[in-house]
Amino acid sequence: MNNISETCTNFKDKSGTKTTKFWLIVLILLVLLIPIGFLFGIISDREDYKREAVYTVASSWGKYQVFDAPSMYFEQKVKDNVENKYLPLQDYTVDVSLITEVRKKGVFKVPVYTANVVLKGNFINEYGNLADKQTKINFGVSDSAGFVEEPLIKLSNNKPVRVQDTQYAVKLKTYETSIPFEISYKIRGIDEVYTTLRGQSNKVKISGNWKDPSFVGNFLPSTREVGNENFSAEWSVPQIAISGINDARVGVSLLMPVDNYRMATRCLKYAFLFLSLTFLSYFIYEIAAQKAKRIHPLQYLMLGGAMLIFYLLLVSMSEFLPFAAAYAIAALMIIALIGTYTFFVITKRQNLTFSVIISLLMILLYTFLYILLSLQDFALLIGSIGLFVIIAGIMYVTRNVDWYNENQ
Repeated sequence: MNNISETCTNFKDKSGTKTTKFWLIVLILLVLLIPIGFLFGIISDREDYKREAVYTVASSWGKYQVFDAPSMYFEQKVKDNVENKYLPLQDYTVDVSLITEVRKKGVFKVPVYTANVVLKGNFINEYGNLADKQTKINFGVSDSAGFVEEPLIKLSNNKPVRVQDTQYAVKLKTYETSIPFEISYKIRGIDEVYTTLRGQSNKVKISGNWKDPSFVGNFLPSTREVGNENFSAEWSVPQIAISGINDARVGVSLLMPVDNYRMATRCLKYAFLFLSLTFLSYFIYEIAAQKAKRIHPLQYLMLGGAMLIFYLLLVSMSEFLPFAAAYAIAALMIIALIGTYTFFVITKRQNLTFSVIISLLMILLYTFLYILLSLQDFALLIGSIGLFVIIAGIMYVTRNVDWYNENQ
């Protein structure tokens, strides 16, 4: 009986050593990787639901639009084949005025627009008399279902004509070396708008009542103005700049101020680091503080679970609140929970100082993470410096720990 009692006592003492406890914490951290994976899946599912909401709105309103540059051509028989002969486009100008709004589908917000489009320019006739040929003009769009009204075409000095197709057959009555045109229409779209560039000179202006535009395409605007509620951007692109680009285009994306799912995913990538630093703080408390209470592995699991709930709170609340507000509320909830649990359960109301320290540490961690999210371009630099400071702090706090002494 004495041998059995001695064996149990030795096992209990051994199980409480610093080295054993350290590897047990590592094992708990590895186990917590499983719910972290589930959290990535939950965020991905919510993103899928958002895409479905966007698709639903787009199917009834109109998809994102690409306004193709007009082309004028006629058919000519060459040997046994029929070829399209295109007239060069010169002095091409595009004026797009966007009236934007936000449509809601469930909890998701989808930016949509109605665009007033005016295309102007000249086609250069290099083929002589075209009066005996059936000439066609084409001004395609990516989603014709978005048309609000029939387009209006004006060629040369002719009267404007309403058309029912984006391809229109014209009969030129006289020889013309330059054929001016003007095409105007109103069309709906979602999220993004582009126009292609095919002229010998191209001037594009896009304006609208949106405060967070993102300028996209092959070229940045020559000039732009972004106000609190409106924006205006202009491009000037010569033919030599687009000669080596297939389907050159410029445009605007109605960028939502914050994509909460993308930000939440970036947050979650730091989850393992946050868990490790928090657990390390409790481990240092166990081995460095005099008369420190032993922390049970299940308590480590509960602490880790509480920290992971932060990401669920963040995603769910950011669907209804601005991301910054959702982040602050979720972080404060978790900090209050862990600080209270530490004081009343782990330290048994005997060490208020450590409870305050752990709360302050978590405030610093969540503040540090939000800074990383906000300063994306400098995230690597700030993150590296932050980790250096953290490691230096851990080295300083544990400088007097005798790691070879396995007795707690």
